[in-house]
Amino acid sequence: MQLTRKRIITLMLTLLLGMTLIACKNETTTTTEVAPGDLLIPQLTSPDAVFFSYEDFDITYRDLYNGVKVNDGLNQLLAMVDLDLLNDYYQSVTQEEIDVKKQKLMYGTNDQDIIDKFTEDKLEEYSLRFEESMYLMGYDDNIDDYVRLVVMRENYVKDIITDEASSDQTWYVGPSQIADYYQNTFRPDVKSIKIKFISEADAKAVMREFNLVSRAGDLMLYTGEKPLDQVPSSQLNAENTRSLTEEEILGYYIDMYNYVYQDFRSLIDKNMDVLDLLELEDLSVAYDDLKTANQSLANFVYYTLGNREDFLSGESDELYYTYAPVKYFSNRDTSYYMILNLQGFEKADVDGFEGEEADLVALIGQEKYDEIEKEMIDTNLSSESFVRRRIAELRNEHDFLIYDYYLSVDYSAVDQNYAEDEEGSLTVLASYDDKTITPDDLLEYALNQNASLYLIYASQIKAIKNAHFEDVYCQNTNQCVYDFRDNESAKMLEHINDFESLKEQFMNSMYADFYEFEDYLYLAYGVKTEEEMINNYYVKATLQPLYIFDMIKENDYEVLSTILELMQPYFDNYFSLNVRHLLIYLDRNEDGSPDDFEDFYSDLEDKASFDEKLSSFEENIREYLNANTDNSFTTLVNEYKAAKRNDETWGEFKRYGFFIMTENLSSSASLTYSSSVNKFEDSFVDGLIDLYQSYILDDFKDESYLYSETLIETTYGMHLIRAEKGKDFERPTAVFEMTFDEDEEPEFTLGLESDAEIINLEQLKIYAQYRFSVISFGTINLSELHGFTRPTIPASLTKAFDAYIASLHDALYVVGFLNSGIISQIQAGELVNEVSNYCNLTEEQLSVKMIRLNEIYLRQMFADLDLR
Repeated sequence: MQLTRKRIITLMLTLLLGMTLIACKNETTTTTEVAPGDLLIPQLTSPDAVFFSYEDFDITYRDLYNGVKVNDGLNQLLAMVDLDLLNDYYQSVTQEEIDVKKQKLMYGTNDQDIIDKFTEDKLEEYSLRFEESMYLMGYDDNIDDYVRLVVMRENYVKDIITDEASSDQTWYVGPSQIADYYQNTFRPDVKSIKIKFISEADAKAVMREFNLVSRAGDLMLYTGEKPLDQVPSSQLNAENTRSLTEEEILGYYIDMYNYVYQDFRSLIDKNMDVLDLLELEDLSVAYDDLKTANQSLANFVYYTLGNREDFLSGESDELYYTYAPVKYFSNRDTSYYMILNLQGFEKADVDGFEGEEADLVALIGQEKYDEIEKEMIDTNLSSESFVRRRIAELRNEHDFLIYDYYLSVDYSAVDQNYAEDEEGSLTVLASYDDKTITPDDLLEYALNQNASLYLIYASQIKAIKNAHFEDVYCQNTNQCVYDFRDNESAKMLEHINDFESLKEQFMNSMYADFYEFEDYLYLAYGVKTEEEMINNYYVKATLQPLYIFDMIKENDYEVLSTILELMQPYFDNYFSLNVRHLLIYLDRNEDGSPDDFEDFYSDLEDKASFDEKLSSFEENIREYLNANTDNSFTTLVNEYKAAKRNDETWGEFKRYGFFIMTENLSSSASLTYSSSVNKFEDSFVDGLIDLYQSYILDDFKDESYLYSETLIETTYGMHLIRAEKGKDFERPTAVFEMTFDEDEEPEFTLGLESDAEIINLEQLKIYAQYRFSVISFGTINLSELHGFTRPTIPASLTKAFDAYIASLHDALYVVGFLNSGIISQIQAGELVNEVSNYCNLTEEQLSVKMIRLNEIYLRQMFADLDLR
C-alpha cells in the first residue's frame, strides 16, 4: 500500500495522538477556496443565500454546509452511498431484526435475563437516552430508518463472511474454519467431582474428617489408632496408612463432596451407579465457565488430569484425581481444590478437515455446526471496526472517491486502504460507479435529516460574537475591528501568541516530520486556517462563558431556582465518612465472583431458614467485633478463612457456603454523598446516609467509629459498614452573619447573610457571580459590563457551596446550556430558506423541533446530577 501524505497524517494521528483529536473538532468552520496542495474543494451552487435570519446576522447555506461537514458530514455522505449500494438488502430486513437491534442499541444487550434485572427507573433512563440520541441525530419519527441501515450493513457482512468468494480472507467462515474451531476451541462438559476449599488448611481438615492423607504421591487411608490430627506428617508411613481401591477413592470423594456441600447442594448417593453419576448436573464442569474464574485450573481439569472412565478401561494410565489439595491462583480465585474427573470430554476428530458442509454436519451434527457458525459470525460482528472495514471494502469495489480534501482526510481514518483523490473538483463531492454526489446533494440530504441541529451549530459562533465581541476585543476604541490581524486588543494579541506557541510546539515535535501544520489543525481542532483557529477556537472559548452568564442572569437568575431544587438531596443526604465494609456473599457457581444476591434469594425455596442462618452469622460477627478492640474486619476475615468446617463459631456458616471479604472504601478520600451516589448502589448509599444520621446524634457523636445497625443488601450480598468521621464530618451550613472591619465596613459581599442552614437564592446569585468571575478571569471588566466586582465569600459559605451546589452550578457552563440559549434566539428569528430545494422545513416544524431539542439539552445537563 502506497502511503500518501494524507495517509501518513491519518495514521500518525490515529496511532500517536488518538482518534479523540478528531472528536475535539469545533462545531463550525469556514470553507476556504483552496486546500493544502492547491487542491480544489467542491462548492455549493448557492452558498451565500440566506437560510435563517436574526436581527443582527444571517445564517447562510455555506454556514450550514460547513457545520454539516465538520460535525457528521462524513457519516451523512456514507449513509447516502451505503443505502444505494446495499439497496438489495433494504426490503429483506424484517421488523423483528430491527426490534432486536434496537434493543441492543438501547440496553447494550439482547440478553433478556440481564434486561429483566434492570429497575423500572433504569429501563426508563436507557429508553429515554436512546430516543434522545436518535432525535439529536435527526431520527425523531423514523428511528427504524436508522436501525434498518445498521442491520443492512450487518446483514451484508454476514453474507460475505460465509460466501465462498471470501475463502481467502482470514475472517471467512466455512466448513474448514468451523471444523478448526470445533477441534481447537469447542469443549464439551467434563464430568467431575470438583470440591472447592477456602484454603489448604480447610482442605486438609476435611480430608482428616475421613482419615485421608496425601503420601508418596497418592491418596491414602490412615489406619493408625492415634487420632490423625495428633499425628505429624513425618510419622505417616507404610505401617499406619494403606492404599485405596478405585471404588474407595470414588467413595471418599463423594464423602468429601457431601461434607462440603451438604447445606446447599443435593447429596450424592454413594451407592449410585456411575452412569447415574454422569447425569448429575452438579457434576458437569463447563470449560468456559471455569476459565472465566481460573484459566490455569480449567486447563488442569481438561488437559492435565486424566479421567476415571479411561483409566479403568485401560485407554489411559494418567492419574484422574488429585491426591492432595491443588491451587491454581488467579486474580479472581485463590482457592484450593480436590478434583476427580469421572469422564473426559468426547468429540469427533475433525483435525485437518477439508470437506463440504454436509460432511462436517455428519460428523458433528447440524445443531453444533449452526451454533459454531453463529458464534464465529457474531464474534466478527461484535467489533464495529470489522463491519466498518467490510463496508469500506464494498465501497472500494465500486470505486468510491471523495473530492473534498478534508472529508477525504476524515475518511482515511475509516478506511486505511482508501486511495485519495489528488486533483479535487469544484462541482462533485464524491463518486462511485457511474454516480456522483454534489455538495448540494449532501446538504439537501443532511438538512432534510436534521436541519434544526445544523442551524444551532451554525449559529453558535455568530451569536456569541454578536453578543460580546466588542466588549472583549474592542474596549477603549472608537471603532471595533473584527479582522484578527488588525485587532490590537490585549486578548486578541494573547490569542495570536497562543497560536504561535502552538505552531512552535508542533514544529519542534515529531509530528512535523510526517504532516503539515494545517492538516494538524484540521484533524485536531476542525479548523483549516489561522483565522478559523483564532475565531472558532480561541475567541469562542473566551466569549462562551459571557454568553452563558447572560443566560444565567435572565429573569433575575431564574435558572438558579432549578439549581436550588436539584440541590435539596445534596443537603438532605449529606455525609462525610471514612468507610470500610464487610461483605457477606455466596459463590454457588464457583466462578470466583459474588453471585447476584437478588437472584439467589428469589430462587430460595426456604427463605426463612436462610434469614435465620444469616441473622445468626451477623450476630456472631458483631459479637466477635465487640469482644476486643483489636478485632477488626481484617482479623475476622483471616480467622474465618482459617476456621475448620466443624468450628464451633464459624463452621456452620462455612458449610453453608458463606464467604466474607473486606475493603477500605476511603483509601484515597472520605466518602461523601456526591462522590458516592453515582458510584454505589442506592441501598448502599442509603445505608451511609442512615449511618451518618445516627452518628451525629448526641448518643453517638463522640464515638470513634460506628457500625451500621443492620446489614445492607446489594446485588453483591450483605454489607456491614464501619464508619469513622470523614474529613468534613460536620455538615456545612449556609448560616452567616456579616462581620465588619475596624472602619465598620462589611468584610464580605452584602447579601450573603442568612440564618438558614440551606443555601438560599440570594446567596446563590452571589456565588454565580463569583464563579463567573473566576471562569472569565481577565476577560472583561466586571464592574463596567455586569455592574459588580468579584464577590468576597467567607470560608464557611465556600465549604457549603462546594458541598451542595458547585457541580450543579458549573453544569450550566456546558455546550448543552449554550445550545439552549441559541434555541431561544432561533425562536425569535425568521426562517427564510431562500433555496427551498435544499430543505423542506417549515416554520412550524422548526418550532416543534427546537422545543424538543431544548428539553433534551436541559434534561441531559442535569441527568447525572439530579440524583434522588
